[in-house]
Amino acid sequence: MRDHLYLFLMIQFSTGCILSDEQQTIEITGYTGGSVVLPCSCAHPQATVNRFTWLFYGNGKQWIPVFEDEEFSGRRVLFNKSSPQNLSLLISDLRKENQGFYKCKTEHDSITITILLTVKGCKLVQNTKTTIVVTGYAGESVVLPCSCSELLAKPEQIRWMYIVGKAYKEIYPNEKIERHKNRVKLLNQTSPGNLSLHISALTAEDEGDYVCSVSSQTVYSRLHVEVILRTEKPHIHTVTLGTEKPHIHTSISLSTLQQQTPELEPPQQPHDTPQYIFILLGVILSVLLLALLAFIYWRFRGGRNVKTVIRDEEELNREQDNQDDVTYSAVVHVKTAATPAHIESDPAEHTEYAPIKVKR
Repeated sequence: MRDHLYLFLMIQFSTGCILSDEQQTIEITGYTGGSVVLPCSCAHPQATVNRFTWLFYGNGKQWIPVFEDEEFSGRRVLFNKSSPQNLSLLISDLRKENQGFYKCKTEHDSITITILLTVKGCKLVQNTKTTIVVTGYAGESVVLPCSCSELLAKPEQIRWMYIVGKAYKEIYPNEKIERHKNRVKLLNQTSPGNLSLHISALTAEDEGDYVCSVSSQTVYSRLHVEVILRTEKPHIHTVTLGTEKPHIHTSISLSTLQQQTPELEPPQQPHDTPQYIFILLGVILSVLLLALLAFIYWRFRGGRNVKTVIRDEEELNREQDNQDDVTYSAVVHVKTAATPAHIESDPAEHTEYAPIKVKR
C-alpha cells in the first residue's frame, strides 16, 4: 500500500505544474498609467515548475514572449516570487498598446491560460470645439476645467499651454512663461483623470486663451480676469494709463474709470454726532416725561386739598348759617280766669322764649 502511494506521488510531481484554470479565457480591464495582475498558478501547491513563459498577442504582433519584448522592459515582473507555484504577471504603467491577449504556458504546450486585457485610456470629457469661458478676479485663484471620462485613467502625456499671439507656450508641466512659474498646478493630484489646472494669484496679464492637450485631444478655455477697484483705497484713482502697466487697457476702459472716479473720493472721517443727538433727545424726552408725571401728580394732590378746604368751608358756613337762622319769639301765657280783675299782673313774669329755625 505504501509503495503504491509513493508511486502515485512520483507520477504527480513528474508531470510538473498543471495550471488551475487551463483552457479558459479570462477578461481583465485596466487603465492607462495604472497596474494590472494577470493570474496564473499551479493547481497543486507542491508542484514544481520546470519551465513556463508568458506570451503576448496584439498591437500588430504575433505571439511573442513578454520577458523578451523591450516594450515591457522595467514594467513586467512576477507577482509573487516567494511562491514558485504562483506564476501571475504584474504589468505597471499600462499603455494602450499593451491591450491584447496574454497566454500563460508551462512545459506542457497543451495546457495554457488565455487572458484578454482591455486597456481604457483618457478620453477628454470637454473634447469639443466649443471654448469654455471662465471668469476670475485679480488676486484670487481660478480653475480651468479638463478631465478624462475615466477618472482612473491617467493620460500618457498632459500639457497645458497659453496662447501668446499665434504661439503656444507650455505652462504645465514645463513652465516656459516666467510669470506663470510657481502659480500653476493640477487641481487634484490623487485622481489621475482630473487634469484641471489651478492658477493662483491672478493678475490682469493672465487673461487670455488656454489649451489642455492630451495626445491628439484638446480642450480650449478662455480666461477673463476682472480687476476690482476698492473704494477703501482712495489712491487707486491716481493710476494713469499707458505708462507703467499698458496691459490695463485690456481690462479697464477710460470711460469706466471716468464713471467710477466720483466713487473714489476720499471718504469723510466718520463722526458720532447723530448718536449724540439721539442720546440728547432721549434725555430731553425723559425729563419732559418726568415733569409731566410730576405735574399730573401735583394737580391730583392739589385738587384733593382744594376739595377738602372747600368742603370744610362749606361745613363752617353751614354751621354759621344755622346759628344765624335761630331767632327767639316770646310766648306770653295769660291766665284770665284765675286772675281777678282788680289784680294787675306783670306779663314779664309769665313770658318764655323758644327758638325757631327759619330757612332762607
